[in-house]
Amino acid sequence: MENYKTQLEKNGVIAFVPGGNSMWPTLKNRGQSVIIVKKEQKLKALDVAFYQRADGTFVLHRVIKVTDFGYYMLGDSQVNPEKVEEQVFGVMQGFYSGKKYIECTDEKYIESVKKWYSNPKRRKRNLKFFYLRVGIKRRLKKLFCKGK
Repeated sequence: MENYKTQLEKNGVIAFVPGGNSMWPTLKNRGQSVIIVKKEQKLKALDVAFYQRADGTFVLHRVIKVTDFGYYMLGDSQVNPEKVEEQVFGVMQGFYSGKKYIECTDEKYIESVKKWYSNPKRRKRNLKFFYLRVGIKRRLKKLFCKGK
């Protein structure tokens, strides 16, 4: 079976539904389809890069800083950046929110991302509430789905 990297090399574009909460609030866990195109040039801050870690894990995170060696990446719902060098092979072109396609060049999208990163204290507070809600939902699901 081909992996994402091989498919992207072959076709120049891939689409999939990412899992996990690391890109909340931009991407919900298994909530949107993303369109990834092959990386053709150096990425810039706020791009969403697609890369593979040394352990084989595929990751979709935002570029928060560009340096001579590579990039610092951060999931929108994370606080600890990750250094990434040559592993980046794709960049998110856009995603579907319901039936609406949102390009990463869309001004409203860019403004919302800038706003999310502009106030670190507010961002951390929002993340605490988000993960509290995730934990409560998980416990309620366990509680009410036990007998089924």
